Amino acid sequence: MEAMAAKLVFPQDNPPLSIISAAKIAVVPITTDPCLPSGSVPTLHFGSGDFIHGVNTVLRYIARTTSVSSFYGENAIQEARVDEWLEYAPLILSGSEFEAACSFLDGYLASRTFLVGHGLTVADIVVWSNLRGAGQRWESLRRSRKYQNLVRWFNSVAVDYALEEVTSVYVGKRAIGKSPAPCLKEKMPGLKNTSGHEIDLPGAKVGEVCVHFAPEPSGYLHIGHAKAALLNQYFADRYKGRLLVRFDDTNPSKESSEFVENVLKDIETLGVKYDAVTYTSDYFPKLMEMAECLIKQGKAYVDDTPKDKMNTERRDGVESKCRNSTVEENLLLWSEMVNGTRGVLSAVCVVNLTCRTPTNHFEILFTTVATLIPITELAQNTRSIQHMTLHAHLLTHCKE
Repeated sequence: MEAMAAKLVFPQDNPPLSIISAAKIAVVPITTDPCLPSGSVPTLHFGSGDFIHGVNTVLRYIARTTSVSSFYGENAIQEARVDEWLEYAPLILSGSEFEAACSFLDGYLASRTFLVGHGLTVADIVVWSNLRGAGQRWESLRRSRKYQNLVRWFNSVAVDYALEEVTSVYVGKRAIGKSPAPCLKEKMPGLKNTSGHEIDLPGAKVGEVCVHFAPEPSGYLHIGHAKAALLNQYFADRYKGRLLVRFDDTNPSKESSEFVENVLKDIETLGVKYDAVTYTSDYFPKLMEMAECLIKQGKAYVDDTPKDKMNTERRDGVESKCRNSTVEENLLLWSEMVNGTRGVLSAVCVVNLTCRTPTNHFEILFTTVATLIPITELAQNTRSIQHMTLHAHLLTHCKE
């Protein structure tokens, strides 16, 4: 069956990447028109006046009319499997199921080059397109090296069939077809600054400012987070700098990928434009190196005082007996922490600050855990400590 020329209409905020990509590969002649209101179903209109609705319906039409071999599978069984993938693909864009879907796909592709059979089918196109359309959620996982089979397949399809050229026109940095919410000045062009002053950063130079918004992925955004994110956006814009979102994933017992996805979605709703997403856990090797350096300089020590006694000593400003340990003794305990040979939560690495000063209360709080050990049962389902025996905390915020 030869494909007829047709026009694909769809909402501008939700372009059907799978249809557009499939039509390119299948060499099916269609033109595109993002004229439908938000929430509308993509529709393919033919010159005869006929039309068909829905992503999967249009994909099946393309697969059945193309001259590309086996695009809908080589036999009835493979066609049925392609249909299964068409039904499964929307789960990828579901926030609560996204990472679970990636995990399933990674395992499925461990010994496969394509999803169905031995060649590219429309099933590969729809799954690839939904991952591409997930925006930053997918890009973060793609860079994490967590799903290497899935990333290998994704990159192969993208390169071999030049899909990035097609999709880059429709996909923004954050997600498919979505633009960040306009700021107040964009909504009201006539609005002027009536505050009488603007906030400056002393010594900051245009083009040299980099700010970061660092939520912990253990809950949803609250008003304090929103204030911090918007203030960072203000300074990044004012100084033509960079804004990084850095997930402070240093409390694995309370963290979840669900919170990561929701934080990214919420800051997008706020209109915050970020340049990259990073994770504190990406820097664990460097943090461990810094902690060991502090120990060697006598600026940190390892404390194995029982937790209750340690809390009492901190509250009362009592010096721990471990503060007077030698560098060699501290390094020995530190190596046990690194190697995981000490019990869970049995030791901490503490910044060596003065205990008895007029600012006692602040400094005692600052000497809270810099590095501690929650591996095993505390870190089974987080990306942060899958290969680490240490849990970084205050060290991520310490300065010389």
